[in-house]
Amino acid sequence: MKDRIFDCKKTGILAGIFAVLMITGSFFDYQISSMVFHETNPYAVFFAAYGEIPAFLCMCTAGTLLIKNAGNGHKIALFFSWFWGILLNLLALISAMFLPGKYMQMPQAVGILVGLLLVGGTDLLIWNMSEGAEHETIKKGILLFLLVPIIEILLINLIKIPWGRPRMRMIAVEEKAVFQPWWIMGSDMKEQLTALGVAAEEFKSFPSGHTGNAACALLLGVLPVFCRKLQGKENLLFGLGLIFALLVGFSRVVAGAHFLTDTAVGLMLTCLTIEVLYHYIFKNDKK
Repeated sequence: MKDRIFDCKKTGILAGIFAVLMITGSFFDYQISSMVFHETNPYAVFFAAYGEIPAFLCMCTAGTLLIKNAGNGHKIALFFSWFWGILLNLLALISAMFLPGKYMQMPQAVGILVGLLLVGGTDLLIWNMSEGAEHETIKKGILLFLLVPIIEILLINLIKIPWGRPRMRMIAVEEKAVFQPWWIMGSDMKEQLTALGVAAEEFKSFPSGHTGNAACALLLGVLPVFCRKLQGKENLLFGLGLIFALLVGFSRVVAGAHFLTDTAVGLMLTCLTIEVLYHYIFKNDKK
């Protein structure tokens, strides 16, 4: 097994995309957002609702692998495997069913049905794909799929909260709000406007959490580790994950929730998280 999930070609593609987005955004962040900003655009609304779904599906994937790997071990270990496996699936299911309703108006029954299909379908696929995989490989997969979303969410929020970059959608309607480049951390503007009633959430533009969660889709490239039928399709799976993450990233610019540089950094934080974790979790696997 390779030491890296991203080979030189894929790393080059990601580095090139990041460089283009950051350089372009560093000069034209505000101008691009001004041109495309349309908060109620159906494309922006749909991906606001479902763009984060890869992070939730990582949770249910880890839970399903945990249950599958329980085997016939000690009763206590068996209990905890099932307990945490079911809990992770429940958390993913609740998130997939109800969080999209925060962004998109839909009948609650529809949201519940879509959530059930997404999580249930993922569980079924992962259960079948991991058939025949070694227990040690599944254990490593559990760690990877569980830790990637947790760590990238923590990293993004550790930057997002103190950075305090104002969102485009707030700048567009609030007279006292002004554009702030990504390299400026914090300002008096946040204290002034929150004192006037502007929500603190409007100062969490940098980096993009939606894009970071969407980039968990790049873990599609790990599936061939568990499923022999998918071996040789690494590039296709990588491409699908990357396209999804880029679509979500641009949708956040259209929605006015983030600037181009916000989405670039969100994407790359998740990519780095995947790369580092994959290397250390699978570093002793010589297959």
